[in-house]
Amino acid sequence: DCGMAVANSIMAVKNGCGLVQGTINGIGERTGNADLCSILPTLAFHVDSKITCSENLSDLTSLSRFVDETMNRKPDSSAPYVGASAFAHKGGLHVAAMERSPMSYQHIEPNLVGNGEEGSHQ
Repeated sequence: DCGMAVANSIMAVKNGCGLVQGTINGIGERTGNADLCSILPTLAFHVDSKITCSENLSDLTSLSRFVDETMNRKPDSSAPYVGASAFAHKGGLHVAAMERSPMSYQHIEPNLVGNGEEGSHQ
């Protein structure tokens, strides 16, 4: 309820928790639902965890958008990993640096979660 569900879930796994419950896009009957669209890729790519769905994470963005579309919700463009702006780049030096060394400004390759790079590289 305080926006801590994802962080709490990640810390729980780091400290030995073997099961995390959540929902796609954090959608549920109340606030405070852990967003699996943030938890799963974080566990797969940034935490030494043994999640069993890593090979399916390239479908995560399409799953997130399917759930939003089914619920007639506008997708959160700023959502981590799956948002349309999650890997967007625009603006002078930032774009120039991205063109030279993409991983300097991205923590993962967007295709790992099925999200294309949005934004300009002008």
